[in-house]
Amino acid sequence: MGSLTISNVTKTFGSTEVLKGINIDIADGEFLILVGPSGCGKSTLMNTIAGLEDVSSGQLLLANEDVTDRSPKDRDIAMVFQSYALYPTMNVARNISFGLEMRGVPKAERDRKVEEVSTLLQINHLLDRKPSQLSGGQRQRVAMGRALARSPRVYLFDEPLSNLDAKLRVEMRTEIKKLHKRLGTTIVYVTHDQIEAMTLADRIAVMKDGLVQQLGTPNEIYDDPANQFVAGFMGSPPMNFVPCEVAEDGSIAIRNRGAVVSLKVPQSDHLKGQDVRKVILGLRPEMITEPKPERSGEWIVNMTMDFDVTEPMGADTIAIGEWNDVEVLARLSPEAGLSAGENTSVQVDLSKACLFDPKSGERVR
Repeated sequence: MGSLTISNVTKTFGSTEVLKGINIDIADGEFLILVGPSGCGKSTLMNTIAGLEDVSSGQLLLANEDVTDRSPKDRDIAMVFQSYALYPTMNVARNISFGLEMRGVPKAERDRKVEEVSTLLQINHLLDRKPSQLSGGQRQRVAMGRALARSPRVYLFDEPLSNLDAKLRVEMRTEIKKLHKRLGTTIVYVTHDQIEAMTLADRIAVMKDGLVQQLGTPNEIYDDPANQFVAGFMGSPPMNFVPCEVAEDGSIAIRNRGAVVSLKVPQSDHLKGQDVRKVILGLRPEMITEPKPERSGEWIVNMTMDFDVTEPMGADTIAIGEWNDVEVLARLSPEAGLSAGENTSVQVDLSKACLFDPKSGERVR
C-alpha cells in the first residue's frame, strides 16, 4: 500500500520557515501534484518526503507507518530528479539496474527488471548506450526506468520535464499519465507548470509561501478557487481580475470605456445590504466569447466591448479590451471573424464568476 500522510510538517532553515504546517492525505494509487511559484516550498516538501531533508516538526506516515525519522533508503520511495542524475560512465541497462545491484538483488532478477521496465518505457534499443548518446527525452525515460525497477510504494517526480522542449514535454506528459494508469501506484509530482498540473493530477495542492492554499481536483481548483492567488495561478491565459463596486441591489457595475453595464453574479443576492462595497471580479477569458444564440440563461449577458488588440493562437483568438480601466482578455473562436475595434458584440457568461476581497484576496461567498 502506498498511502501517504503529511501531518503538520514544518521545515526551518535558520530563521527562515520554508514549510509552515503542511497537512495532506494522499490515497494509495493517487496522483498528487504540488504546484506553485518558485520558492513556495514545493521542492522542500518533496525532499522531506524522500528523507533528503529532516522535518523540523510534524510527521510523515507511509501506509500508516511512521517514516519521519527513517533514512531515504528505508522509506521504500523512489525519486526522479529534474537533472536526471544518471551515471555517465554506465550504459542504460546498468543505470537502471545499479540501485538493485547495491541492494544485493540477484543478477537474474536484475536482468528481468531491466527487460520489464525498458519494454514499458520503449527504450529496449537503448540499453547499450551511454547517457551522453541519448536525447533529453530518452534520458528522462532512463531516469524513470531506474525508479520503476525498484517497485517502490511511492514515486516522487521533482519537475522532471522542465529541461525538455515544449513538444517533448507534451509527449512525456502523455507517457507519464499512461504509466500511472498501468501501474496504479502513488505518485507525488512537483511542477511550476499549471498545465502539467491540470492534465496529470487526480488532485492538486497549490502552494504559496510555505502553505497549501488549496487542495482539490483540477476542476475544483479551476472552477472554484479558494482565493485570488489560486485563481490567478491556475489557467492560461490567466483569470481576469476587475476592481468593482457592489450596488445596493448586489449588482456590479462594469465600465467599458464610456458605457456602464450592470451585472448580476451568482453571489449578488448574498451581497445585498452587506457592507461589502469593493470587490475584485474574477472571470476567465473563455467566459467572454463571441455571441452564441443557442446559449441563454440568468447569467448570460450580451454586450459590446472595444478591443484594442487581437492575438490569433490557432484554435483560439485572444482579444484584449478594458473594463474599469484594467485589461480584460476574451477568448474568441477564429471562425467568428471578430477583430480589433469598437463596439464588438460579445457574450459574457457569469455563471462561474468569482468575487474576491481586494485586501485579503480571499473568496467572497
